[in-house]
Amino acid sequence: MRLMKYRKKDGLAEWGMVDNEKIIPLKNVRSAGEVFAAINGKRLPAGRAIARDTVLPVAPTDARVQVCCAGLNYRDHAEEVRMPLPKNPIFFTKSAAALCGAFDAVRYPDTVTLLDYEIELGLVVGRTIGEGDIITPGNLGEYILGITIFNDVSARDYQMRAGQWFLGKTFRTFAPMGPYIQTIDGDVLSQLYSLNLELQVHDPHGAPYPDKRQRGVTANMIFPVHELLNCLREKFDLLPGDVIATGTPCGVAMGRPTRLRTRIEEILGVLPAKRTEKFLRGEISGNKKYLRRGDVITARIFSNDGVVDLGKQKNTIV
Repeated sequence: MRLMKYRKKDGLAEWGMVDNEKIIPLKNVRSAGEVFAAINGKRLPAGRAIARDTVLPVAPTDARVQVCCAGLNYRDHAEEVRMPLPKNPIFFTKSAAALCGAFDAVRYPDTVTLLDYEIELGLVVGRTIGEGDIITPGNLGEYILGITIFNDVSARDYQMRAGQWFLGKTFRTFAPMGPYIQTIDGDVLSQLYSLNLELQVHDPHGAPYPDKRQRGVTANMIFPVHELLNCLREKFDLLPGDVIATGTPCGVAMGRPTRLRTRIEEILGVLPAKRTEKFLRGEISGNKKYLRRGDVITARIFSNDGVVDLGKQKNTIV
C-alpha cells in the first residue's frame, strides 16, 4: 500500500492512499501512529477519491518528531570519502524543522558555501519501539509504518568547520521526504535490499549534470535496517512518526584529500583546523559538483519489478 500525506488548498494536511493518479483520503486519522493503527486494525475509513495533481505532498510524518540518520552506512560511500568501514552504526540527528515536502524548494542559506545532496531510504516509525522490543528482518512491519525517500541535504563547510554534523545538516528544508510512503508487507520485505536509489541534479534549463548524480542499491548497506533500529531502541524509545534515514550510496559532491597528502601534513605538523580550512578552500575553488541556486534535484527509489515505487522527488534550490 502506498500512502501520501498532502496539503489541500484550504491548508489542511491529510493522509490518503495512492491509487494510480488519484488519492483516496483517509478519515479520522491525523498522525502517523493513527494511520499505522488503522492499517493494522484493518479499519481504513476512506473518503471520495481526489485527483493527485490537485494536492501538494508534505513530509509523510508528524511535527516535532525525532530524525535520526545513519552515517557511512554504504560501502561504496565509505570508500569514496576514504573512511574505514564502521564496526558499529554511526548516527547523527537533524531537527524536525528541516523536514519538507517532495516538491518543496530547498533554501540555499546565504552563509553556506558548499551545499551537498544525499539520497537515502527513510523509515517512518508506526508504533513505539521500546527497550524490550527486538526487531528482526521479518517483523519490521509490526513496528514501521513504511519506507520513503529522504534527501539528507548538507552544508559541508558548516559540517567540517564545526567538527560535528548537526549544524551543517539541519537548516530549514534540508530534509525533503516523500512523496509516497510504502507500507511494509511481504513483497516489500523481499525487495528491501534490492532497491535502486537514483538522484540526479539538473541545471535551471533542465539539462542533467553528468557529474552530479548518485546511483546505488540497498544491498550495499553495511548495517541492515533491523540492526540500525535495534541500535537506537537500546538507548531510547522510538516513537510513532520518528524518522530514520539509513545512509547514502556513493556519488555525493564532497571530495576527500588523499591519504598520502593527509599523512604528509600530519608529519609536517599541520594543525587539524588548518588542514580543514585548506581542504575547504580547495573544495570551493576546484570542486564543481556542489549544488548551485537554480539547480533541480530529482530522486527516486524503486525495485526493478515495480513492486516498490516511492515516487519521484523534485526540489529546486533557491
